Amino acid sequence: MAPPSKKLKTCTDDEISSHHQAIPDEIWISILSYLPPFSLTTMSKTSRRFHQLVRDPTLWTNLTIDWQSIKNRTSSVEGIISRATKIKSMTVKNRTFEQVNSPQIVMIAKKASNTLKSLTLSPEIALGNNAVAKLGSMTNLTSLELAGDWIKTTGIKEIGNLVKLERLKMPGAEQVTPKDLKDLFSQLTNLKLVDISDCKKGASDMAVTALAQNNPNLEYLALDECELVTGKSMKIVAEKCPNLKHLSLDGCYQVNDPAMVKIASSCPNLTYVSLGLCSTVKDTTLKHLAINCQDLSFVNLFGCSYITERGVGKLVEGATKLKYLCIRGMIGVGQA
Repeated sequence: MAPPSKKLKTCTDDEISSHHQAIPDEIWISILSYLPPFSLTTMSKTSRRFHQLVRDPTLWTNLTIDWQSIKNRTSSVEGIISRATKIKSMTVKNRTFEQVNSPQIVMIAKKASNTLKSLTLSPEIALGNNAVAKLGSMTNLTSLELAGDWIKTTGIKEIGNLVKLERLKMPGAEQVTPKDLKDLFSQLTNLKLVDISDCKKGASDMAVTALAQNNPNLEYLALDECELVTGKSMKIVAEKCPNLKHLSLDGCYQVNDPAMVKIASSCPNLTYVSLGLCSTVKDTTLKHLAINCQDLSFVNLFGCSYITERGVGKLVEGATKLKYLCIRGMIGVGQA
């Protein structure tokens, strides 16, 4: 004979409400902080208490918004921005990869310009040059990440007004000139992170020299596929930027061994070095990296054909914190 089934106890609405009320505000705010903006808006409509809790400014410091929301729910997005009186960081994505309305995205971003410190536009969002130029009035920004596909001289000139910038990621700006970047890096003097990869026409020795001379606290530099960059400007980077930790030069085939030796000797904090297809780099660079850069954890030597197995051995022996080493495409070096 089967035992009698237990009757489940159900809570009344009053009991549920009582349990909710017993939880302190700070606990609820901590829980609500895990919800995305539109879920918070929905929660605010469920009760008077949640309506008040959701208005807490600490819930609205970091926003991630998709282009579809901006396009189809513009008023709701604007309402969220107006509620976010202490917003510090905004990320705009484009999960459908469709063409965006650049002025509309910039309009949304500028509504938070009084407090916004960081603006990230995902790679699928390529703002038009005129829209980029309008970002130049957001002078509180310390971090800006955007695709450079359509940026031209006038856009670069306006970005130069963002003198508080510490982080600038602008890959793919193939329409800018060396003078554009030289002028930009002469105005921006607080940069710690710079990524201008694939700026094939603009990233030259003149531009990189201006960057190094005006930004002594530079820690991160990515110049992948910037074929105009040579050892000349890398020597200036070595002299002026001793705090450098991350250096990516994939495809910069004019960067030579003497320049990299100077980098390795002058920048002891390096943890990441990528030299893919820098074909004239030799064992001497690896020797100095092993001796001077004790925190080195990532090294890419793809296609560095002058490097020998002996040089790689010296690097591995000296760089005791090394976690990643690429030696593909190197003639005479075993791949096992």
